[in-house]
Amino acid sequence: MEINTLKNNKFVRLFIIVFVIILVFIVTYSIYQMSYRAGKIQIVINTVPTDAKITLNDDEYKNGENYIVAGEYKIIVQKDGFKTIEISQDIIKPGDEVDIALEAESDSAKDWASKNPQAYSNFANIVDKKTNKDGAAFRTLNPIVNKLPYTNYLFSIGYKLDSSDKTDNSIIITINASEQYRQAAILQVKQWGYNLADYNYEFINFDNPFKI
Repeated sequence: MEINTLKNNKFVRLFIIVFVIILVFIVTYSIYQMSYRAGKIQIVINTVPTDAKITLNDDEYKNGENYIVAGEYKIIVQKDGFKTIEISQDIIKPGDEVDIALEAESDSAKDWASKNPQAYSNFANIVDKKTNKDGAAFRTLNPIVNKLPYTNYLFSIGYKLDSSDKTDNSIIITINASEQYRQAAILQVKQWGYNLADYNYEFINFDNPFKI
């Protein structure tokens, strides 16, 4: 009886010790993750091949989810036998993506590419979905683009991205008209139901009266 009790006590102590070790590990890891992610945004890096070397401003990252400080990055993706890609990209909001597929150059790399067409197909699908998602979000933020470009015999109205907005979500309304019909173009925007003050405008050889 005493022997069984001692065994049970040893088992309980062992269980408690293991439980405490696991708990300490979880807490320590959670604190580390919180500290590591503080002030950073989550992004996704999507490359082909997936084991390519990825550096952002000389720091190495992995394919998939990563946490970085928002900013402008020099991005280099490379792998032996493939053409190295080097680009600059503003990464400023959660969910931003880095999508890069390397082109095979050496015979061994071309052989790998020919045997892994699905990798490139999956990459293309991911990029297409992102493009469609970004396009839908852009139109939600700027519903007027659904009516543009608009042209009649008197004037034309279009838009372009506002280069001062790093998110590429802001637009500038462009109006191409002779001076006597510029006001008519402005009234057309108002007739569509949009607040003129919500947009910046660009006129050919004309000062914008609504520019904020």
